[in-house]
Amino acid sequence: MRSATGRFDYLDGIRAVAIAAVLALHWFSWYVPLFHGGSIGVDVFFVLSGFIITTMLWRTQVTDSWAAAWGSFLRRRVRRLYPALLGLVVGGVVLYAVVPWAPVGPVEVVQRGAIVLGQGSAMWAADHHGSLWLPGLQPFGQTWSLAVEWYFYALWPVAVLGARSRGWSAGRLARFSLGVAFALYLLSLPLGAFWFYFGPSARSAELLVGASLALFFVDRVFIDGGRPARPRRHASAAAGAALVAIGSYALLGPDAHSAVYRCVGVPLAVLATVVLIHTGYSNAGSDNTGGPVHRLLGHPWLAGVGRGSYSLYLWHIVPFLLLEDAPLPKPVSGLIAVTAAITLTVLSYRFLEKPFLRARSDVLGPRRPLVEQAA
Repeated sequence: MRSATGRFDYLDGIRAVAIAAVLALHWFSWYVPLFHGGSIGVDVFFVLSGFIITTMLWRTQVTDSWAAAWGSFLRRRVRRLYPALLGLVVGGVVLYAVVPWAPVGPVEVVQRGAIVLGQGSAMWAADHHGSLWLPGLQPFGQTWSLAVEWYFYALWPVAVLGARSRGWSAGRLARFSLGVAFALYLLSLPLGAFWFYFGPSARSAELLVGASLALFFVDRVFIDGGRPARPRRHASAAAGAALVAIGSYALLGPDAHSAVYRCVGVPLAVLATVVLIHTGYSNAGSDNTGGPVHRLLGHPWLAGVGRGSYSLYLWHIVPFLLLEDAPLPKPVSGLIAVTAAITLTVLSYRFLEKPFLRARSDVLGPRRPLVEQAA
């Protein structure tokens, strides 16, 4: 379950499932009457992100003030996220400048890139195209989700570090965050489709569910003198059902405009992600004990896709937008777009992500409760 680098590969596999759902929505739903439910891949990402970030925050040894720890956390996030994001903006400007049929002029692309680098894009993602996945910041509209996470990074670490400094237990903070998550979700239900999907309230609810799970694990990972429990048949069945549920909704579910998405799709994605994380992480201390689903998620190919999912998410739609009005047959332009997206993803991960990843082998390891790490 854990690779030589210390990563729990099945978590990268969950990322791969999430990005696959998004790719199915953005790449194939135009051509076939399926995959409109792929937007739940974003929900999966948010729950997983809340889990990883909160694990990091709670387990980081704080030697200075909580304010200094918060600043250190933000600097790590900048180092982790901004090189690839800057590469997207610079590359997008260049591509839109050299392609003669680009739908947006390079000057406007520069302006939109400046907004994106300021990470206020969630508030600027005006829907000019009649669909939730193609906002008015193209070719950078997909970065709205990063902006939502930055709002979370600005506020949630203060709550976690402040709670730690005041002696709160992880369980107490878990109950608090779960209550806030439930309240935010309920308050978001009356919102319009655009603000429910792009706004920070419902997304913060998903992040906080993941945070609650991370805090739940602080005191409950080990049994039997520190040895992880063996997976039980019902845990493997639950993980399988969760994976099938995500895949089925992504394949057959309605799009994010639908009330079904907010009332069924979102709770289903959140619950399924919690089940996948819980059933794998509670047995992460020994190899091959996570059951068949987690062994599948931890397969090197699937985990590799998950590790590159950030760059893939950044670049996956850019070639399609650029070639939308190209004087080429649709199958040809689609093949070129997919090839370009994969190539740009590999370059971004190799040169703009990997050099900035620090080797912190116990990033989620339950054996050491106070290890500094980053997602």
